[in-house]
Amino acid sequence: MFYNHGTVFQTTFEQEINVPKLGENLAEFLNHIKNVYRICNFKLDDYKKLIFETEDISVIILKLGEDSNIALFFKKEEIKDIKLSSIRRYLTRIEELIDMNEKEILLQEILAKEEQVKKIQDLLQSKQQNIQHFQKELKNMDISELQEESKKVESEINSLEDDCIKLEKDIANINEEILHLKEIIEKDKIN
Repeated sequence: MFYNHGTVFQTTFEQEINVPKLGENLAEFLNHIKNVYRICNFKLDDYKKLIFETEDISVIILKLGEDSNIALFFKKEEIKDIKLSSIRRYLTRIEELIDMNEKEILLQEILAKEEQVKKIQDLLQSKQQNIQHFQKELKNMDISELQEESKKVESEINSLEDDCIKLEKDIANINEEILHLKEIIEKDKIN
């Protein structure tokens, strides 16, 4: 299994294979295929599987996630007894597992974003409490300390209010991302 940038994160190859180089070349191959599509002005959708067959070896590359892939290598001698229908059945099962894995990844991403929203909301609440504290402090100041000290307090309030506006935007953006991820999951359930 390898990422789009070429890092191999799981392999069954023996030590004598240069696994990092293999991953780089597989990723480079995927980029060359994308370039062929661009040069030909073909619509470039994410691939689901790529199959390469030579006399002795068959290679099947399947898309796992947004940035991950799996390359399956079959030697001809190993597949003499395996019928094509069983290979298709295995591929179908792998694709089903991949789809389940994608949904699980999306759900984990939603949970992480919801946790991020909660942390930002806690920080926002803390900053809003600080604003209230400084506003009370500003009201309770004596006239003698009011002019110099009030400028500092007002500056702190303005800074906190700016922080709050930014945090509220962050919360809105993350909630929008969560909604988008939920829509993807719902769309997959309908299909």
